[in-house]
Amino acid sequence: MKAGCIRAGFVVVLAALAAGCMTVRPDDPVYIQQQQILAQQQQLEARVGRLDQVFNNRSLVNLSQNQESLQQQVDELRGDIQVLQHDQQLSVKQQRDLYSDLDKRLQKLELGVGAGGSSAAGAGAAPTAGTATGAAVAGGDQAAYQQNFNLLKQGRYQDAITGFTNFIQQYPSSPLVPNAEFWMGEAHYQMSDFQGALVNYQAVVQGYPNSNKAPDALLKLGYSQYELGQYSAARKTLGNVIRQYPKSNVAKLAQQRLDRMRKEGH
Repeated sequence: MKAGCIRAGFVVVLAALAAGCMTVRPDDPVYIQQQQILAQQQQLEARVGRLDQVFNNRSLVNLSQNQESLQQQVDELRGDIQVLQHDQQLSVKQQRDLYSDLDKRLQKLELGVGAGGSSAAGAGAAPTAGTATGAAVAGGDQAAYQQNFNLLKQGRYQDAITGFTNFIQQYPSSPLVPNAEFWMGEAHYQMSDFQGALVNYQAVVQGYPNSNKAPDALLKLGYSQYELGQYSAARKTLGNVIRQYPKSNVAKLAQQRLDRMRKEGH
């Protein structure tokens, strides 16, 4: 009986101790430490959240800036394309005008030679040897020149170059020699042989400065230097075009090419 009471009392004490262990006291050091760790953890999570938000905001700003930069580059490329298209249209128009002008002048020359020959024959005048030779050369050089010019218009550039080379050798004193040199340069230019074109354009500019082809030759000389990467020489040549032929079409084209070079950093 006594042993049973002792055993029962021991069980009650153990239960009380267990119940005491399960109850957390506010002043318990372990509890206090746990609460501090929990508070620090919450502070860290809050800081991480703020950092994530700042990072996301900066990413959006960077994306916006990159988009604006790309849009600016696209706009600049579109502007360059428009300039190139404009230059191409002007170049085509210039060549068309040059061809038309040459055809008209050739027709006038042919009519003038024919009228002069008929008048002399009607008057019964006996031409001197020099005059006869000059008339024969004049008739021959015009026909040969027109034949080579037709090759150029047909796009047979190499044939035109060969023909004009033979023309200059055969008729070195012909007034059409500057034109032949210029159109040889055009043929080289169309074949992207800019070094060959440069030689012919220089021949016109230096050898025939008073020729009606001199302004166009000087402009295309600058174009050829540009294509060859001779940017300093090209700027100087195009500047000479503007100074020597102000308010002309070639001066406008020279200024446009200079503006394009500035945009390209040349």
